[in-house]
Amino acid sequence: MNMEAGESFNPDQTDIPAVGTPEHHGQQHIASQESEAEQEDVSPLTLRFLKRQQYDSEVDEDWNSEDDSEQSAEEFNSLKRPAGDEEEIPRPFKRQKGTLNPGYLDLLNRDIEDAAYSATLEDDDNFHSSQLGLVWWTRAEKRVFYEAIARLGRDNLDQISARIGSKSVVEVHQYIDLLEKEQESRRRSNLRSVIEISEYPAAVELSQQCCHALDEAADAISLRQEAREQQREETKWGEIWNLTPEIVKSLEGGAKEQNPADTQLASLQLFDMPQWLQLSRRIFMNSSIPSNNWEYIDDNLPSIWATTIEDFYSLALSITRRLVQTTIFTSMARIRARLEMRPETRNVILRRDVEVAVESLGLALNSKEFWRKSARRLRLEVYKDPPQGNEDDESCPMLYEQVEQELSVSSTDIQVLPEPDNGRKGSDVLDALDTDESDSEVALSSSDEEERAVKQELNEVLRFSAADLPETLTLRQSLRTRIETERKQEQYAERCDGHESYKAEVELWDLLQVKPPMSTLKMPDPGQTQKSTLELESMYPLGRDWRSRTKYCSEWEQESIAKDP
Repeated sequence: MNMEAGESFNPDQTDIPAVGTPEHHGQQHIASQESEAEQEDVSPLTLRFLKRQQYDSEVDEDWNSEDDSEQSAEEFNSLKRPAGDEEEIPRPFKRQKGTLNPGYLDLLNRDIEDAAYSATLEDDDNFHSSQLGLVWWTRAEKRVFYEAIARLGRDNLDQISARIGSKSVVEVHQYIDLLEKEQESRRRSNLRSVIEISEYPAAVELSQQCCHALDEAADAISLRQEAREQQREETKWGEIWNLTPEIVKSLEGGAKEQNPADTQLASLQLFDMPQWLQLSRRIFMNSSIPSNNWEYIDDNLPSIWATTIEDFYSLALSITRRLVQTTIFTSMARIRARLEMRPETRNVILRRDVEVAVESLGLALNSKEFWRKSARRLRLEVYKDPPQGNEDDESCPMLYEQVEQELSVSSTDIQVLPEPDNGRKGSDVLDALDTDESDSEVALSSSDEEERAVKQELNEVLRFSAADLPETLTLRQSLRTRIETERKQEQYAERCDGHESYKAEVELWDLLQVKPPMSTLKMPDPGQTQKSTLELESMYPLGRDWRSRTKYCSEWEQESIAKDP
């Protein structure tokens, strides 16, 4: 999204790009490297065309219903977005044109500003300008500094310095080193940490209904902006603003009556547009994941806008010019180096000059590797033999390893492991183990489970760690106390995260001006922060301070060590 820092988004403006949505970008934008691939590279395999899924109307009815009855904790947790393989509540992928929500528009503009400035502008902070050594740090610089550390990590000094803008890498490293030394000093003095684990900000968790409501508010904005863009494109290009298969066919077939705007598309003489649209329909937008499959999103076939194809045309010309210039420079350097020894060297560009130029630009020599990994990357269902489509057809899609082996240059690149032939599948064994474990844990109460977890962690420290600690009664009791303390702090942090998620979801429902479909279970405030000086790392190292114990070796030292016998 091309937007200046601090610039707000207005769906009524016609000169601002549309809000990004998977459906819109999936139809309009196609990667240039994908479009230039040849069809024969994928012809040995057959791709399955997925049918549109008919969603149950009961989902919409449940969404529109207003149930104010009390819900238990289990019912509320079932509304949360699943973290594992639990079944999610489906939502139709087609965007619905709803009512424009000014509150959501303000939220979008704030997020745009935060992304532009690489910092959360509205959060309160307690930073003050101060001098660290010989360097003066302002309040704004400190704010961006800590934001960059939270987003990039403390090891990415170059990017942190670039985000601040006014501080060098050395100055950033000095600040981080000062913080690390202060933390180590507090640890040696047996002082409490400045902040506890519960005070670290965590990502909030929203229910699926709230996420669906946010998506509907986003659809209302994106559809309005897309309509504005379509109007602008149609004004600029006329009838060929959207290159559908029918329009491309008429242009390729050389219609007798040509519009004046047709001559503006010089890219049609360079690109094979029917091939582009076919690749989009059969491969790039034909994922087995419904949200990435064009049939689940829109009734129309994949198409591409005229402005987009012109952008690809400009990009192709730019890359070609750079490649030619780099090739000429590479060949001239080679010729000049050889003329001193071989005066008969001719001024000819060789194949290896082009290969060196391609590698220097970071480009691939061919698209074989791209197509070999395309099935796994795009989540395609690939069949060796086309499925018949009847009920008796038991053909299964190929494994991604098999697809990559079929498309690889050498068949020895990938070894496909055979399926177990012992009559019991690996998944059945895992299911049996899970069933046995779940049956054995049913009778355990919550206190018994906590006691079991503490004992397991204590045994791991004493038996399976490299700390080499003596198994004395005093040591075991001290370790046990620290383990119980840390587990209580983790449980307290989870309650704090649940309370913050509850508050954030309530604020979003109020912003959307929509009543939740079910009464949200109120998560009580866990109370005052629980602090303690007991920590497990005070008794044996956990490896968190590995940086101070790691010896740095430069590249030339590593090369010399590798060459030594």
